[in-house]
Amino acid sequence: MKTQFEAAIIEEQGKTFALVSVQPAVFQNSSDTTTIIKALLPTFKGIPVVLVTRDDDGKPAYCGRGDIVALLENVDIGEAPWRQVDAEINLGGSCPVKEEET
Repeated sequence: MKTQFEAAIIEEQGKTFALVSVQPAVFQNSSDTTTIIKALLPTFKGIPVVLVTRDDDGKPAYCGRGDIVALLENVDIGEAPWRQVDAEINLGGSCPVKEEET
């Protein structure tokens, strides 16, 4: 499915990762967040993806690799190089299926 979202590529303490902004409802189901992160990996050529949302007060919450989430506690994401991304995202089958030989 073709979709549009805001993302930033961040380099912090020797780690490069993609930060992707999502709606707060995405965080209500950990299975959904895992599916979305896996579906986004091809868009960012395999670099780790962390999802971010903000609460009503503007405080960010993150979902992704623990080591990267810990780094983000000291990063002002408002200063990140945010950009609009158009990408084809496959939320259906994130695992390839091996076809049986006949």
